[in-house]
Amino acid sequence: MAPKIATVAEPNDPYEVDVLQGEIELSPLEIPVRSDKLIVRKIDRWLMPLMALTYMLQFLDKQTLSQTSIMGFIEDLDLTGNQFSWAGSIFYFGYLAFTYPAALLLVRFSIAKYLTVVMFLWTVILACHAAVTSFAGIMALRFLLGAAEASISPGFTLLTGMWYTREEQPLRYGLWFAGSSAASAFGGLICFGIAHIHASIETWKLLYIIYGAITLLWTAVIYQFLPDEPDNARFLTRDERARVVERIRENQTGVKENVIRGYQVWEALTDYKVWLLVLYQLSSNIPNGAMLVFSVLVTKGFGFTELETYLIQIPIGAAHALFALGSTWLAGRFTNSRCILAGITTLISLLGCLLIYKLEGKVVPLIGILLYMASVAGMPLSFSLISANTGGFTKRATVSAMILIAYCAGNLIGPFLFFEREAPRYKSGYLSIIICFCVAVASIGALAVALRNENRRRDRLAVVSSDRNDNDNENASTKQDIVVESTGEIPDLTDKENLGFRYVY
Repeated sequence: MAPKIATVAEPNDPYEVDVLQGEIELSPLEIPVRSDKLIVRKIDRWLMPLMALTYMLQFLDKQTLSQTSIMGFIEDLDLTGNQFSWAGSIFYFGYLAFTYPAALLLVRFSIAKYLTVVMFLWTVILACHAAVTSFAGIMALRFLLGAAEASISPGFTLLTGMWYTREEQPLRYGLWFAGSSAASAFGGLICFGIAHIHASIETWKLLYIIYGAITLLWTAVIYQFLPDEPDNARFLTRDERARVVERIRENQTGVKENVIRGYQVWEALTDYKVWLLVLYQLSSNIPNGAMLVFSVLVTKGFGFTELETYLIQIPIGAAHALFALGSTWLAGRFTNSRCILAGITTLISLLGCLLIYKLEGKVVPLIGILLYMASVAGMPLSFSLISANTGGFTKRATVSAMILIAYCAGNLIGPFLFFEREAPRYKSGYLSIIICFCVAVASIGALAVALRNENRRRDRLAVVSSDRNDNDNENASTKQDIVVESTGEIPDLTDKENLGFRYVY
Protein backbone atom coordinates (compact mmCIF):
# COMPACT_ATOMS: atom_id res chain seq x y z
CA MET A 1 0.00 0.00 0.00
CA ALA A 2 1.28 3.44 -0.86
CA PRO A 3 2.20 5.60 2.13
CA LYS A 4 -0.41 8.08 3.27
CA ILE A 5 0.49 11.63 2.40
CA ALA A 6 -1.02 14.35 4.54
CA THR A 7 -0.91 18.00 3.64
CA VAL A 8 0.19 20.55 6.20
CA ALA A 9 0.31 24.31 6.63
CA GLU A 10 0.18 25.33 2.95
CA PRO A 11 -2.89 23.92 1.10
CA ASN A 12 -1.34 24.87 -2.24
CA ASP A 13 1.64 22.61 -1.59
CA PRO A 14 0.14 19.08 -1.35
CA TYR A 15 3.55 17.50 -1.36
CA GLU A 16 4.47 19.14 1.99
CA VAL A 17 4.13 15.95 4.05
CA ASP A 18 4.26 14.86 7.65
CA VAL A 19 7.78 13.65 7.03
CA LEU A 20 8.83 17.15 8.05
CA GLN A 21 7.54 16.33 11.53
CA GLY A 22 9.30 12.97 11.57
CA GLU A 23 6.09 10.92 11.20
CA ILE A 24 6.58 9.46 7.72
CA GLU A 25 9.76 8.60 5.84
CA LEU A 26 9.48 8.72 2.04
CA SER A 27 12.14 7.95 -0.52
CA PRO A 28 12.43 10.33 -3.49
CA LEU A 29 10.82 7.70 -5.73
CA GLU A 30 7.75 7.48 -3.44
CA ILE A 31 6.97 11.18 -3.84
CA PRO A 32 4.06 11.38 -6.32
CA VAL A 33 5.12 12.29 -9.84
CA ARG A 34 2.34 14.88 -9.97
CA SER A 35 4.24 16.71 -7.24
CA ASP A 36 7.10 17.27 -9.68
CA LYS A 37 5.18 20.08 -11.35
CA LEU A 38 4.74 21.79 -8.00
CA ILE A 39 8.44 21.39 -7.19
CA VAL A 40 9.38 22.86 -10.58
CA ARG A 41 7.08 25.81 -9.92
CA LYS A 42 8.86 26.41 -6.64
CA ILE A 43 12.23 26.30 -8.38
CA ASP A 44 10.98 28.63 -11.12
CA ARG A 45 9.61 31.18 -8.66
CA TRP A 46 12.93 31.28 -6.81
CA LEU A 47 15.63 30.85 -9.44
CA MET A 48 14.24 32.45 -12.61
CA PRO A 49 13.80 36.02 -11.22
CA LEU A 50 17.30 35.91 -9.70
CA MET A 51 18.93 34.71 -12.90
CA ALA A 52 16.88 36.84 -15.32
CA LEU A 53 17.48 40.09 -13.42
CA THR A 54 21.19 39.32 -13.11
CA TYR A 55 21.43 38.67 -16.84
CA MET A 56 19.46 41.86 -17.49
CA LEU A 57 21.97 43.90 -15.48
CA GLN A 58 24.91 42.23 -17.21
CA PHE A 59 23.52 43.07 -20.64
CA LEU A 60 22.52 46.56 -19.52
CA ASP A 61 26.02 47.27 -18.23
CA LYS A 62 27.61 45.78 -21.34
CA GLN A 63 25.56 47.84 -23.80
CA THR A 64 26.17 51.12 -21.96
CA LEU A 65 28.99 51.90 -24.39
CA SER A 66 26.52 51.87 -27.28
CA GLN A 67 24.02 54.00 -25.35
CA THR A 68 26.59 56.63 -24.45
CA SER A 69 27.80 56.88 -28.06
CA ILE A 70 25.26 59.67 -28.73
CA MET A 71 25.58 61.27 -25.28
CA GLY A 72 28.91 62.96 -25.94
CA PHE A 73 31.08 60.04 -24.84
CA ILE A 74 32.96 59.82 -28.16
CA GLU A 75 33.58 63.57 -28.25
CA ASP A 76 34.65 63.86 -24.59
CA LEU A 77 37.24 61.10 -24.97
CA ASP A 78 38.24 62.41 -28.41
CA LEU A 79 37.86 58.99 -30.04
CA THR A 80 38.74 58.93 -33.73
CA GLY A 81 38.90 56.39 -36.54
CA ASN A 82 38.20 52.87 -35.32
CA GLN A 83 38.91 53.65 -31.65
CA PHE A 84 35.21 53.32 -30.80
CA SER A 85 35.18 49.89 -32.46
CA TRP A 86 38.21 48.93 -30.37
CA ALA A 87 36.45 50.14 -27.23
CA GLY A 88 33.57 47.81 -28.08
CA SER A 89 35.74 44.82 -29.00
CA ILE A 90 38.22 44.98 -26.11
CA PHE A 91 35.42 43.85 -23.78
CA TYR A 92 35.49 40.47 -25.53
CA PHE A 93 39.27 40.18 -25.25
CA GLY A 94 38.77 40.27 -21.48
CA TYR A 95 35.81 37.89 -21.74
CA LEU A 96 37.86 35.56 -23.94
CA ALA A 97 40.90 35.62 -21.65
CA PHE A 98 38.91 34.63 -18.58
CA THR A 99 36.30 32.26 -20.08
CA TYR A 100 38.13 28.98 -19.49
CA PRO A 101 39.65 29.94 -16.11
CA ALA A 102 36.10 30.89 -15.09
CA ALA A 103 34.81 27.47 -16.18
CA LEU A 104 37.43 25.70 -14.04
CA LEU A 105 36.69 27.92 -11.04
CA LEU A 106 32.97 27.16 -11.40
CA VAL A 107 33.79 23.45 -11.18
CA ARG A 108 36.11 23.92 -8.21
CA PHE A 109 34.09 26.30 -6.02
CA SER A 110 30.54 27.02 -4.93
CA ILE A 111 28.78 28.46 -7.99
CA ALA A 112 26.57 30.92 -6.11
CA LYS A 113 29.32 32.36 -3.92
CA TYR A 114 31.76 32.57 -6.81
CA LEU A 115 29.22 34.44 -8.94
CA THR A 116 28.62 36.89 -6.09
CA VAL A 117 32.32 37.75 -5.97
CA VAL A 118 32.61 38.38 -9.71
CA MET A 119 29.40 40.44 -9.67
CA PHE A 120 30.89 42.71 -7.03
CA LEU A 121 34.07 43.11 -9.08
CA TRP A 122 32.14 43.95 -12.24
CA THR A 123 30.11 46.55 -10.30
CA VAL A 124 33.25 48.34 -9.13
CA ILE A 125 34.77 48.29 -12.62
CA LEU A 126 31.56 49.61 -14.18
CA ALA A 127 31.34 52.55 -11.77
CA CYS A 128 34.95 53.45 -12.55
CA HIS A 129 33.92 54.13 -16.17
CA ALA A 130 32.50 57.46 -14.98
CA ALA A 131 36.04 58.63 -14.16
CA VAL A 132 37.66 57.65 -17.46
CA THR A 133 39.28 60.48 -19.45
CA SER A 134 41.19 58.77 -22.28
CA PHE A 135 41.12 56.03 -24.88
CA ALA A 136 43.67 54.03 -22.88
CA GLY A 137 41.50 54.27 -19.78
CA ILE A 138 38.34 53.04 -21.48
CA MET A 139 40.29 50.18 -23.08
CA ALA A 140 41.60 49.01 -19.71
CA LEU A 141 38.21 49.22 -18.00
CA ARG A 142 36.33 47.50 -20.82
CA PHE A 143 38.87 44.65 -20.79
CA LEU A 144 38.42 44.17 -17.03
CA LEU A 145 34.64 44.39 -17.34
CA GLY A 146 34.68 41.59 -19.90
CA ALA A 147 36.86 39.43 -17.63
CA ALA A 148 34.52 40.01 -14.68
CA GLU A 149 31.37 39.17 -16.65
CA ALA A 150 32.82 36.03 -18.28
CA SER A 151 31.54 33.79 -15.47
CA ILE A 152 27.83 34.65 -15.61
CA SER A 153 26.67 32.74 -18.71
CA PRO A 154 28.63 29.52 -17.99
CA GLY A 155 27.58 29.72 -14.34
CA PHE A 156 23.91 30.00 -15.26
CA THR A 157 24.28 27.23 -17.85
CA LEU A 158 25.63 24.87 -15.18
CA LEU A 159 22.95 25.93 -12.68
CA THR A 160 20.15 25.27 -15.16
CA GLY A 161 21.50 21.80 -15.86
CA MET A 162 21.61 21.08 -12.11
CA TRP A 163 17.96 21.95 -11.49
CA TYR A 164 15.93 20.99 -14.57
CA THR A 165 15.37 17.94 -16.76
CA ARG A 166 16.36 18.03 -20.40
CA GLU A 167 12.75 18.68 -21.48
CA GLU A 168 12.41 21.59 -19.03
CA GLN A 169 15.72 23.27 -19.82
CA PRO A 170 15.06 25.13 -23.13
CA LEU A 171 12.31 27.39 -21.77
CA ARG A 172 14.34 28.11 -18.60
CA TYR A 173 17.29 29.18 -20.71
CA GLY A 174 14.93 31.42 -22.60
CA LEU A 175 13.51 32.89 -19.39
CA TRP A 176 16.80 34.00 -17.87
CA PHE A 177 18.26 34.92 -21.25
CA ALA A 178 15.21 37.19 -21.77
CA GLY A 179 16.81 39.41 -19.15
CA SER A 180 18.87 40.78 -22.03
CA SER A 181 15.61 41.61 -23.83
CA ALA A 182 14.42 43.55 -20.80
CA ALA A 183 17.77 45.33 -20.75
CA SER A 184 17.23 46.56 -24.30
CA ALA A 185 13.79 47.93 -23.45
CA PHE A 186 14.53 49.35 -20.00
CA GLY A 187 17.89 50.65 -21.14
CA GLY A 188 16.14 52.78 -23.72
CA LEU A 189 13.72 54.13 -21.11
CA ILE A 190 16.49 54.88 -18.62
CA CYS A 191 18.51 56.70 -21.26
CA PHE A 192 15.44 58.65 -22.35
CA GLY A 193 14.95 59.79 -18.75
CA ILE A 194 18.61 60.59 -18.11
CA ALA A 195 18.79 62.58 -21.33
CA HIS A 196 16.35 65.05 -19.76
CA ILE A 197 18.48 65.56 -16.65
CA HIS A 198 20.49 68.77 -16.55
CA ALA A 199 23.29 68.25 -14.03
CA SER A 200 26.84 69.44 -13.48
CA ILE A 201 28.12 65.99 -14.45
CA GLU A 202 28.09 64.74 -18.05
CA THR A 203 25.08 62.59 -18.92
CA TRP A 204 27.13 59.56 -19.94
CA LYS A 205 29.01 59.60 -16.61
CA LEU A 206 25.72 59.77 -14.74
CA LEU A 207 24.51 56.70 -16.62
CA TYR A 208 27.52 54.64 -15.49
CA ILE A 209 27.06 55.75 -11.87
CA ILE A 210 23.36 54.84 -11.84
CA TYR A 211 23.95 51.42 -13.40
CA GLY A 212 26.78 50.73 -10.96
CA ALA A 213 24.61 51.56 -7.94
CA ILE A 214 21.77 49.33 -9.14
CA THR A 215 24.11 46.40 -9.80
CA LEU A 216 25.73 46.76 -6.37
CA LEU A 217 22.35 46.48 -4.63
CA TRP A 218 21.47 43.43 -6.70
CA THR A 219 24.77 41.75 -5.82
CA ALA A 220 23.69 41.75 -2.16
CA VAL A 221 20.43 40.06 -3.17
CA ILE A 222 22.27 37.34 -5.12
CA TYR A 223 24.61 36.70 -2.19
CA GLN A 224 21.66 36.19 0.12
CA PHE A 225 19.28 34.14 -2.04
CA LEU A 226 21.02 32.28 -4.92
CA PRO A 227 21.41 28.60 -3.89
CA ASP A 228 24.57 26.64 -4.65
CA GLU A 229 22.83 23.36 -5.47
CA PRO A 230 19.63 21.42 -4.60
CA ASP A 231 21.18 19.92 -1.44
CA ASN A 232 21.24 23.29 0.35
CA ALA A 233 18.24 25.06 -1.20
CA ARG A 234 16.44 26.79 1.65
CA PHE A 235 13.18 27.09 -0.31
CA LEU A 236 12.76 23.30 -0.65
CA THR A 237 11.98 20.70 1.99
CA ARG A 238 14.34 17.79 2.61
CA ASP A 239 12.30 15.40 0.48
CA GLU A 240 11.87 17.93 -2.32
CA ARG A 241 15.65 18.32 -2.49
CA ALA A 242 16.03 14.55 -2.77
CA ARG A 243 13.39 14.45 -5.50
CA VAL A 244 15.18 17.19 -7.48
CA VAL A 245 18.38 15.12 -7.46
CA GLU A 246 16.41 12.02 -8.48
CA ARG A 247 14.82 13.87 -11.39
CA ILE A 248 18.15 15.21 -12.66
CA ARG A 249 19.61 11.68 -12.57
CA GLU A 250 17.37 10.94 -15.56
CA ASN A 251 19.38 13.46 -17.62
CA GLN A 252 22.39 11.08 -17.47
CA THR A 253 24.71 14.10 -17.60
CA GLY A 254 26.34 13.71 -14.18
CA VAL A 255 26.26 15.94 -11.12
CA LYS A 256 28.54 18.66 -9.80
CA GLU A 257 31.77 17.43 -8.28
CA ASN A 258 34.60 19.67 -7.14
CA VAL A 259 37.04 17.64 -9.25
CA ILE A 260 38.52 18.64 -12.62
CA ARG A 261 38.78 15.52 -14.83
CA GLY A 262 41.45 15.98 -17.50
CA TYR A 263 40.20 13.27 -19.85
CA GLN A 264 36.82 15.01 -20.06
CA VAL A 265 38.54 18.23 -21.13
CA TRP A 266 40.29 16.33 -23.93
CA GLU A 267 37.06 14.60 -24.95
CA ALA A 268 35.36 17.99 -25.32
CA LEU A 269 38.23 19.35 -27.44
CA THR A 270 38.15 16.34 -29.82
CA ASP A 271 34.36 16.05 -30.25
CA TYR A 272 33.42 17.14 -33.79
CA LYS A 273 29.81 17.75 -32.71
CA VAL A 274 31.02 20.37 -30.25
CA TRP A 275 33.01 22.09 -33.00
CA LEU A 276 29.92 22.34 -35.22
CA LEU A 277 28.15 24.16 -32.40
CA VAL A 278 31.24 26.34 -31.92
CA LEU A 279 31.17 27.28 -35.62
CA TYR A 280 27.47 28.15 -35.34
CA GLN A 281 28.14 30.38 -32.34
CA LEU A 282 31.06 32.13 -34.03
CA SER A 283 29.20 32.86 -37.28
CA SER A 284 26.00 33.98 -35.55
CA ASN A 285 27.76 36.22 -33.03
CA ILE A 286 29.82 38.22 -35.52
CA PRO A 287 26.55 39.95 -36.54
CA ASN A 288 25.60 40.24 -32.87
CA GLY A 289 28.85 42.00 -32.01
CA ALA A 290 28.40 44.48 -34.82
CA MET A 291 24.86 45.40 -33.79
CA LEU A 292 25.56 45.45 -30.06
CA VAL A 293 28.07 48.26 -30.50
CA PHE A 294 26.53 50.08 -33.48
CA SER A 295 22.76 49.51 -33.02
CA VAL A 296 22.09 52.99 -31.60
CA LEU A 297 24.20 54.69 -34.29
CA VAL A 298 22.57 52.58 -37.02
CA THR A 299 19.05 53.33 -35.81
CA LYS A 300 19.77 57.04 -35.51
CA GLY A 301 21.19 56.87 -39.05
CA PHE A 302 17.74 55.94 -40.38
CA GLY A 303 16.76 59.55 -39.66
CA PHE A 304 15.48 59.41 -36.07
CA THR A 305 16.33 61.96 -33.39
CA GLU A 306 18.36 61.08 -30.29
CA LEU A 307 15.29 60.75 -28.05
CA GLU A 308 13.37 58.78 -30.70
CA THR A 309 16.34 56.44 -31.01
CA TYR A 310 16.19 55.65 -27.29
CA LEU A 311 12.44 55.03 -27.40
CA ILE A 312 12.85 52.69 -30.38
CA GLN A 313 14.94 50.42 -28.14
CA ILE A 314 11.66 49.40 -26.44
CA PRO A 315 10.12 47.57 -29.46
CA ILE A 316 13.58 46.21 -30.26
CA GLY A 317 13.72 44.75 -26.75
CA ALA A 318 10.21 43.34 -27.20
CA ALA A 319 11.24 41.62 -30.45
CA HIS A 320 14.34 40.31 -28.66
CA ALA A 321 12.13 38.75 -25.94
CA LEU A 322 9.59 37.38 -28.42
CA PHE A 323 12.19 35.43 -30.37
CA ALA A 324 14.15 34.25 -27.31
CA LEU A 325 11.11 33.08 -25.33
CA GLY A 326 9.08 31.87 -28.31
CA SER A 327 11.84 29.67 -29.69
CA THR A 328 12.78 28.13 -26.33
CA TRP A 329 9.10 27.49 -25.48
CA LEU A 330 8.67 25.67 -28.81
CA ALA A 331 11.88 23.73 -28.18
CA GLY A 332 10.44 22.47 -24.91
CA ARG A 333 7.13 21.55 -26.54
CA PHE A 334 8.44 19.69 -29.58
CA THR A 335 11.04 16.94 -29.38
CA ASN A 336 14.23 17.41 -31.38
CA SER A 337 13.34 20.88 -32.66
CA ARG A 338 16.21 22.91 -31.18
CA CYS A 339 18.53 22.92 -34.20
CA ILE A 340 15.61 23.52 -36.55
CA LEU A 341 14.46 26.52 -34.51
CA ALA A 342 18.01 27.90 -34.40
CA GLY A 343 18.19 27.61 -38.18
CA ILE A 344 14.78 29.23 -38.72
CA THR A 345 15.50 32.20 -36.45
CA THR A 346 18.84 32.72 -38.19
CA LEU A 347 17.07 32.79 -41.56
CA ILE A 348 14.64 35.41 -40.18
CA SER A 349 17.63 37.53 -39.13
CA LEU A 350 19.08 37.08 -42.60
CA LEU A 351 15.86 38.47 -44.07
CA GLY A 352 16.04 41.45 -41.71
CA CYS A 353 19.62 42.10 -42.72
CA LEU A 354 18.65 42.06 -46.41
CA LEU A 355 15.95 44.68 -45.74
CA ILE A 356 18.49 46.97 -44.05
CA TYR A 357 21.06 46.34 -46.76
CA LYS A 358 18.82 46.89 -49.78
CA LEU A 359 16.18 49.48 -48.77
CA GLU A 360 16.28 53.12 -47.74
CA GLY A 361 14.04 55.21 -45.47
CA LYS A 362 12.90 54.77 -41.88
CA VAL A 363 10.09 52.22 -41.63
CA VAL A 364 11.31 49.24 -43.70
CA PRO A 365 14.90 49.28 -42.32
CA LEU A 366 13.41 49.52 -38.81
CA ILE A 367 11.35 46.40 -39.56
CA GLY A 368 14.62 44.85 -40.67
CA ILE A 369 16.17 45.69 -37.29
CA LEU A 370 13.24 43.99 -35.50
CA LEU A 371 13.63 40.86 -37.65
CA TYR A 372 17.38 40.97 -37.10
CA MET A 373 16.70 40.30 -33.40
CA ALA A 374 15.57 36.73 -34.21
CA SER A 375 19.16 35.47 -34.12
CA VAL A 376 19.31 36.10 -30.35
CA ALA A 377 17.40 32.82 -29.96
CA GLY A 378 20.58 31.00 -30.95
CA MET A 379 22.26 31.63 -27.61
CA PRO A 380 19.65 30.07 -25.24
CA LEU A 381 19.06 27.25 -27.71
CA SER A 382 22.82 26.56 -27.75
CA PHE A 383 22.92 26.59 -23.95
CA SER A 384 20.10 24.04 -23.89
CA LEU A 385 21.95 21.84 -26.39
CA ILE A 386 25.04 21.94 -24.17
CA SER A 387 23.16 20.90 -21.03
CA ALA A 388 21.10 18.23 -22.77
CA ASN A 389 23.86 16.67 -24.85
CA THR A 390 27.00 16.88 -22.72
CA GLY A 391 27.60 14.23 -20.07
CA GLY A 392 30.28 14.73 -17.44
CA PHE A 393 30.46 17.90 -15.35
CA THR A 394 34.01 18.84 -16.38
CA LYS A 395 33.22 18.18 -20.04
CA ARG A 396 30.07 20.29 -19.79
CA ALA A 397 32.01 23.15 -18.22
CA THR A 398 34.65 22.86 -20.96
CA VAL A 399 32.06 22.86 -23.76
CA SER A 400 30.39 25.89 -22.19
CA ALA A 401 33.76 27.64 -22.21
CA MET A 402 34.36 26.71 -25.87
CA ILE A 403 30.97 28.08 -26.87
CA LEU A 404 31.59 31.30 -24.98
CA ILE A 405 35.03 31.64 -26.56
CA ALA A 406 33.30 31.46 -29.95
CA TYR A 407 30.76 33.97 -28.67
CA CYS A 408 33.57 36.30 -27.64
CA ALA A 409 35.47 35.89 -30.88
CA GLY A 410 32.35 36.67 -32.90
CA ASN A 411 31.48 39.73 -30.84
CA LEU A 412 35.10 40.85 -31.02
CA ILE A 413 35.22 40.64 -34.82
CA GLY A 414 31.77 42.12 -35.43
CA PRO A 415 32.40 45.82 -34.71
CA PHE A 416 35.28 45.91 -37.21
CA LEU A 417 32.92 45.06 -40.07
CA PHE A 418 31.43 48.56 -39.77
CA PHE A 419 33.66 51.29 -41.20
CA GLU A 420 33.32 54.90 -40.09
CA ARG A 421 33.55 56.11 -43.70
CA GLU A 422 30.39 54.12 -44.59
CA ALA A 423 28.18 55.60 -41.85
CA PRO A 424 25.25 55.54 -41.45
CA ARG A 425 24.38 52.68 -43.88
CA TYR A 426 27.51 50.50 -43.42
CA LYS A 427 26.89 48.58 -46.68
CA SER A 428 29.98 46.34 -46.64
CA GLY A 429 29.34 45.50 -42.98
CA TYR A 430 25.86 44.18 -43.73
CA LEU A 431 27.13 42.20 -46.71
CA SER A 432 29.62 40.46 -44.38
CA ILE A 433 26.82 39.76 -41.91
CA ILE A 434 24.72 38.12 -44.65
CA ILE A 435 27.60 35.71 -45.33
CA CYS A 436 27.94 34.94 -41.61
CA PHE A 437 24.25 34.10 -41.28
CA CYS A 438 24.53 31.66 -44.23
CA VAL A 439 27.44 29.88 -42.51
CA ALA A 440 25.44 29.72 -39.26
CA VAL A 441 22.47 28.04 -40.98
CA ALA A 442 24.76 25.48 -42.64
CA SER A 443 26.60 24.62 -39.41
CA ILE A 444 23.49 24.18 -37.24
CA GLY A 445 21.95 22.02 -39.98
CA ALA A 446 25.06 19.84 -40.07
CA LEU A 447 24.91 19.49 -36.27
CA ALA A 448 21.31 18.28 -36.41
CA VAL A 449 22.26 15.62 -38.99
CA ALA A 450 25.30 14.53 -36.95
CA LEU A 451 23.31 14.14 -33.70
CA ARG A 452 20.52 12.23 -35.42
CA ASN A 453 23.01 9.86 -37.10
CA GLU A 454 24.81 9.24 -33.80
CA ASN A 455 21.51 8.30 -32.13
CA ARG A 456 20.77 5.85 -34.94
CA ARG A 457 24.25 4.31 -34.62
CA ARG A 458 23.75 3.78 -30.90
CA ASP A 459 20.30 2.28 -31.51
CA ARG A 460 21.87 -0.25 -33.90
CA LEU A 461 24.56 -1.10 -31.35
CA ALA A 462 21.90 -1.63 -28.68
CA VAL A 463 19.97 -4.03 -30.93
CA VAL A 464 23.10 -6.03 -31.75
CA SER A 465 24.06 -6.16 -28.07
CA SER A 466 20.58 -7.33 -27.14
CA ASP A 467 20.55 -10.05 -29.82
CA ARG A 468 23.93 -11.40 -28.74
CA ASN A 469 23.04 -11.16 -25.04
CA ASP A 470 26.71 -10.51 -24.38
CA ASN A 471 26.91 -9.88 -20.63
CA ASP A 472 30.66 -9.33 -20.81
CA ASN A 473 30.21 -6.27 -23.01
CA GLU A 474 27.61 -4.28 -21.13
CA ASN A 475 27.36 -0.69 -22.26
CA ALA A 476 28.08 2.29 -20.04
CA SER A 477 24.36 2.85 -19.41
CA THR A 478 24.07 -0.59 -17.75
CA LYS A 479 27.23 0.08 -15.78
CA GLN A 480 25.76 3.36 -14.67
CA ASP A 481 22.60 1.65 -13.38
CA ILE A 482 24.71 -0.85 -11.42
CA VAL A 483 26.79 1.89 -9.82
CA VAL A 484 23.71 3.89 -8.86
CA GLU A 485 21.99 0.88 -7.33
CA SER A 486 25.05 -0.17 -5.32
CA THR A 487 26.25 3.21 -4.13
CA GLY A 488 23.23 5.50 -4.42
CA GLU A 489 25.44 8.00 -6.25
CA ILE A 490 25.33 9.27 -9.84
CA PRO A 491 28.56 8.51 -11.75
CA ASP A 492 30.13 11.40 -13.63
CA LEU A 493 30.10 9.70 -17.06
CA THR A 494 30.44 11.63 -20.31
CA ASP A 495 27.98 11.24 -23.17
CA LYS A 496 30.68 9.32 -25.07
CA GLU A 497 31.21 6.85 -22.22
CA ASN A 498 27.49 6.28 -21.68
CA LEU A 499 26.31 4.42 -24.79
CA GLY A 500 22.75 4.47 -23.43
CA PHE A 501 22.79 8.24 -23.79
CA ARG A 502 20.70 9.72 -26.62
CA TYR A 503 21.22 13.22 -28.00
CA VAL A 504 18.53 15.83 -28.57
CA TYR A 505 18.66 18.02 -31.62
